[in-house]
Amino acid sequence: MRKERLKDDMHDIHNMEEKILSVAEKQFLQNGYSLTSTTQIAKEVGCNQALVHYYFRTKEKLFHAVLGGKIKRVFKEFISLETGNGNFTEKLTRLIEAHYDAVMENSNIVLFLMNGFTKNSQMFEELLSGIGDIPRQTLNVFEKELKEEIDAGRIRPISVQQLILNVVSLNVFAVAIRPAFAKIWNFSDKDMDALLAERKAEVVKTILLSLRP
Repeated sequence: MRKERLKDDMHDIHNMEEKILSVAEKQFLQNGYSLTSTTQIAKEVGCNQALVHYYFRTKEKLFHAVLGGKIKRVFKEFISLETGNGNFTEKLTRLIEAHYDAVMENSNIVLFLMNGFTKNSQMFEELLSGIGDIPRQTLNVFEKELKEEIDAGRIRPISVQQLILNVVSLNVFAVAIRPAFAKIWNFSDKDMDALLAERKAEVVKTILLSLRP
């Protein structure tokens, strides 16, 4: 009986933490960091402010838990993709597609981060520093395989940093340009969704063609 009660208590704690994180993410993205308060978050969750502080201590720690946790999950997914089966081209294709999907699925967060770096660079630098070595781990094996492909003459010389910048630039720009592009072409949300769904294959093709020796 005591074990079942403890299990129920742990389940309730997990559910409350997840609910706070979900509401906090929505509030941060809608209102920005400075205009979001733990009072607002607690009100929407349906708990008192003290409980939010009990789980996450401060608004800044809650912010890091929301966005830092999401960024970590994305990088860990990339690591699993990179260490999978296939040749370099197949792995690179999977990474480009996975990054594109992550950008599209989290477009609000991508734009929020881009805007946040210009407004509060120190806070966002602290956010990224909390991610630790995960980005580096993602690139370690990939960089080694890239060098092997270059040495074998299968792709042109390029640094892993330049290659990643090319991929990120193409994928993120699709999100950044969406509002202006839709206005210029008078596209509906459905039209833009269809266009951006096709865009993933175009990005893969562009990157692979750019690597030809």
